[in-house]
Amino acid sequence: MNISSTRYTFIFAIIVCVVSGVLLSAVSEGLRAQRELNEELDVKKNILKAVALKAPITPKMKGPEVLKVYNGKIEEIVIDKEGNVVEGKTPKQLTEKDKDLFPLYLYKEDGQLMAYAFPVVGQGLWSTLYGYLAVEADATTIRGVTFYKHGETPGLGGEIEKEWFQNNFKGKTIYSVKEHKLTPTVVVKGKAADVVSKDELSYHVDGITAATLTGKGVTDLMARWITVYDVYLSKLRKI
Repeated sequence: MNISSTRYTFIFAIIVCVVSGVLLSAVSEGLRAQRELNEELDVKKNILKAVALKAPITPKMKGPEVLKVYNGKIEEIVIDKEGNVVEGKTPKQLTEKDKDLFPLYLYKEDGQLMAYAFPVVGQGLWSTLYGYLAVEADATTIRGVTFYKHGETPGLGGEIEKEWFQNNFKGKTIYSVKEHKLTPTVVVKGKAADVVSKDELSYHVDGITAATLTGKGVTDLMARWITVYDVYLSKLRKI
């Protein structure tokens, strides 16, 4: 075999590998950036869903339209573990090192505060559950909730992403004015009306058939994050 020909083939193969590697890296980076943008857009859609906009976004709305609504109606702030607003800090700037800082989203219509929303995260049966909980301006009544990312079993624990389950939370209370104590939402086994007293219905919701552990996960994460954010919300209640 001709040595020159072999060398040429070898060099050509190296060039092809290098060029292919560069192109693949560029494509991968581009896809990663697009994926991150899509994930950020999905998060903002869920915040808008949780706060129950007066004029909800529609499935037909494109990304720029959703962002316009979000930027016009949602104010992003960060609070510390004492419930104080951290000036100059935004949720997007938070890292894993900021364990004592928490993102909070304020929904406003024509300058009037309508609701507060915050992330709720916890362990389900098979996966980590990600969602957002919104409370009314009274800092007591749940306005909406959404679970948008999980790996629970479809038809069972996966029902947490369905409207019927999420609608259970609307109108429930996270604080008892009468007893002056937190009442984080509890997911029961079965129908809440069949399990708890009438007085307790204000903070209990129907469970998911054959998904008790997923329901327990929701109960646990609600208790955790409502307690975390109450350091801020408690300052707002007029009681």
